[in-house]
Amino acid sequence: MTNKIILLLIFCFSFYNIGNTQWGLLRRMGIGGGIHFGILNPSMADLNEELKKYDLPQLNKSLFGFGGGGNLTIGGIRIGGFGIGASTEKEKIRSLYGTNYHSKVNLEYGVGFGTVGYELYHSKKFSANVDLGIGGGSLDLYISDKTTDYNSWNEILLIPAGINNITRKLSYSFFSLLPIITLEYFYGNFIKLFLSGDYNIILSDNWSKDNDLKLINVPKMNFRGLSIRFGIYTGLYF
Repeated sequence: MTNKIILLLIFCFSFYNIGNTQWGLLRRMGIGGGIHFGILNPSMADLNEELKKYDLPQLNKSLFGFGGGGNLTIGGIRIGGFGIGASTEKEKIRSLYGTNYHSKVNLEYGVGFGTVGYELYHSKKFSANVDLGIGGGSLDLYISDKTTDYNSWNEILLIPAGINNITRKLSYSFFSLLPIITLEYFYGNFIKLFLSGDYNIILSDNWSKDNDLKLINVPKMNFRGLSIRFGIYTGLYF
């Protein structure tokens, strides 16, 4: 009888410990998604140097963007993803072949990453995390020159001599890794605010023109850079 009581006590103690361990994992669970805002800083130095050579307007060094994402946290392991994009444009008058052109440079930049990481610190209100993003993005550069504010229909379908208005699209796509540090604040069990800093490390890239023409002899340009994102997620957080 005494042995049975001892075995029962051992079983109850073990179950209590297992229950506490499982509850500890449950206290570190969360799932949700929401909106991102960000200050994106792909390096524009090399591109602006090329634009400057041809008397084209130079672009801002920082871009303000927005997007969305989400993640799942279980026992400190984090899995998720996000996408964010931004655009900017600049204009100026430049002289070509004795003619003044109204020149415009428009840039559209976007990235998307799947993420995996770990929660370094967790409390009821705060967490600190490290993540690694795997993905990439693209940069589309539109360069237009015009002398008038209109086009004739037959100028669109043909390529007449002495054309006055022309637009070129240059596209840059890349695959990259993104180390991320994120601080999070939990408001109750349904809202999470976050602030992230990341650095885009580009591993491979490719240039094209007008969607399907391979662009060759492109000067080496580095678009790596540090970005800051912030936003709000809604979901369930414990």
